[in-house]
Amino acid sequence: MERKHYQGKIRRFYLSHFGKDYVESQLEKREGNCKMCGRCCQLGYRCPLLRTDNSCAVYNDHRWMRPAQCAFFPLDQRDMEEMNNSACGYYFEN
Repeated sequence: MERKHYQGKIRRFYLSHFGKDYVESQLEKREGNCKMCGRCCQLGYRCPLLRTDNSCAVYNDHRWMRPAQCAFFPLDQRDMEEMNNSACGYYFEN
């Protein structure tokens, strides 16, 4: 795992639990929808909830089980740059 992925995971965990105001302000700027590509679920290591077809085992049926940092991803443009996935359905307006 690259160092930036460790840092990103720690940053998203912290913000999703202790930076609620920041997260809310960023989510207001976020546009688009999840395309279920699974790329964000493989930043550094493959999420154990990610199925072989790259769909999330808890995304639709068990939303209460989703970690906050997953439910809010991407939090901001920095996450988009870390993921580096032009096919992602989310984007941020400047």
